[in-house]
Amino acid sequence: MMNADNDTEKLLDNSDDGETFGSYHGRRRSVSSREKMKVLLSCLVIGSLISFLFGLSAGALYGYGNSSGIFNNFKPAKISKSDPRWTYDCKTSKCVRRRRTFLNEPQISLETCNMLCSIPSLWPKPKSLRTKNGISTSFNKNHISLRKNVPIAIEKYLREAINIFMNNLPTLRGTTKAKNINDSEVIVDITVASHETKLSPSTNESYSLSVTQTRTNVLANITAPTYFGARHALETLSQLIWSDSSLNSLRIYHDIFIEDAPAFPHRGVMVDTARNFFPVERLLRVIEGMAASKLNVFHLHLTDAVSFPVVLPNNPQFAQYGAYQPDMVYTVDDIKGLIEFARIRGIRTILEIDAPSHLNEGWNYPTENKEKLVICGEEDVFNGHLNPDNKQALDVLQSIYQDLLALGTDNETFHVGGDEVNMTCYGQTKSAVGFNSTNDFWVDFANNIFKTVITANHNRPPNNLVIWSSPLTDYYIQSLKYPKDIVVQYWFGSLEPILRNGNKVIFSTVGKWYLDCGFGPWKPSDISGVCDPYTSWQTFYKYRPWSEYADHVTQVLGGEACLWSEQVDVSALETRIWPRAAAMAERLWTDEESFDSYDVFSRMSSHRERLIERGFQVSAIWPLWCTLNPGKC
Repeated sequence: MMNADNDTEKLLDNSDDGETFGSYHGRRRSVSSREKMKVLLSCLVIGSLISFLFGLSAGALYGYGNSSGIFNNFKPAKISKSDPRWTYDCKTSKCVRRRRTFLNEPQISLETCNMLCSIPSLWPKPKSLRTKNGISTSFNKNHISLRKNVPIAIEKYLREAINIFMNNLPTLRGTTKAKNINDSEVIVDITVASHETKLSPSTNESYSLSVTQTRTNVLANITAPTYFGARHALETLSQLIWSDSSLNSLRIYHDIFIEDAPAFPHRGVMVDTARNFFPVERLLRVIEGMAASKLNVFHLHLTDAVSFPVVLPNNPQFAQYGAYQPDMVYTVDDIKGLIEFARIRGIRTILEIDAPSHLNEGWNYPTENKEKLVICGEEDVFNGHLNPDNKQALDVLQSIYQDLLALGTDNETFHVGGDEVNMTCYGQTKSAVGFNSTNDFWVDFANNIFKTVITANHNRPPNNLVIWSSPLTDYYIQSLKYPKDIVVQYWFGSLEPILRNGNKVIFSTVGKWYLDCGFGPWKPSDISGVCDPYTSWQTFYKYRPWSEYADHVTQVLGGEACLWSEQVDVSALETRIWPRAAAMAERLWTDEESFDSYDVFSRMSSHRERLIERGFQVSAIWPLWCTLNPGKC
């Protein structure tokens, strides 16, 4: 970007011929109309040439016309917090900006003040934190050493986690400086007890972290029962390190003691990849952002009525007939690579193929069976349903579930979909005849779908069989089998019957934790958006639904922020998610009842800057002035 600015300036400098022309034009002499016309034409030619040359230069620099162009590489501008006009004082645990009285006065940068003035700017806030007066020291990134006492089984994963930690450390202006005599050595000492390498809902994600200064170095001591707790500790440690822009040095916060663990085991983001397709590289970026906020479940709503973009190992025909384009698919290697990429970052992956509703494209591949797999979607593609009159339908579904398990979906939390089943559609089927009501038919059909999951999972019921909430779960959930295993992902409806029946809950409440609302209608026939208005990050943060059901808190697994993609494509993916999903992440990790607006707003602002520093595109939370003047907005 620096080269681009220099080249632009150079081009502008080369355009000084225009000033020569201006001087010429200002001479006190008579100029004929023909001469005026010549001059005007010359001006136009020079101006056009400059624009053309600038366009070529910009095209070369930014890559117009290809997939790596300016719009794909654009990153929000970083705030310069070392403006020589200003310094920050810590007053009553708040950072106050003031003008420097003289230029050689020591300057305290905003990021240093935010880290040292009150509690350090960590996100999510740790469960327990003790510190001594906010102390830090400078160090060199090249002088970090590692000591570890861990099982052999996790050494490979820990090595990758350390690499991620190093890559996440802030960068300094210019080249990395040589070791300064005042720089400390930093030793990271990691102890992990368990050899466990698979993340599950029951995994212990807790950790202890202490950062202390000795006579010769700074020691960061990490103790965790599992690799996943150690990974979280490394993320916290990375957030205790910052780039002091006034001194152009890395600093580490020390004399701090943290005991930390999440409040809930399920802390997720759901992305719908069916309405609009997202390249796998962009999904990996979502995972990296999740890891920065200690979210631990990536839920892919892979398919829906309008597309089927995933290539299944034993059922490739679905993608062949259901993907938008041949290159808009997730291959077997894509999915397996994504799942492993997420696991190293402390995240498990749920692959959802929605059924028995929300299906159409891809399911209508040619078959020898006279009975179609899809009904009710002929006139309205969005209304496609699995045909219960087709005797092969459940066998096909079981084969799909076997594929998902082979790809590596979380077999302890298996999502079957079950969203928005249209009982009018099923009332027209032969299979519904003989039941007292179509609702009774739904109960029977849903139980049969659960059986296919269990069969596909080597005849073992997953610990959590997840379905979406609906009017059917409001009134008939007590008739479903496996009540101890069925989890309802609640987005709307009546919660009380679900909790009374003993079912577990994942909250994704519309109007609270939906990321797609607030952008108006997308169908020409609609006059308003289906879930407007827009939900702010403050609403994501403050939402505590379990507080209303004190007797049922143990049934709450956690929550997910949901991004349905009718009006979202790759250009807006990250800004729709961040920072709002990060706000939910602290709710699910720390779950503090109070809302200290100075503390939460200042730490959120710092975390947003941290995400930008790491290359993410993050929506603004307020005017820049508010960031530069903490507590004034």
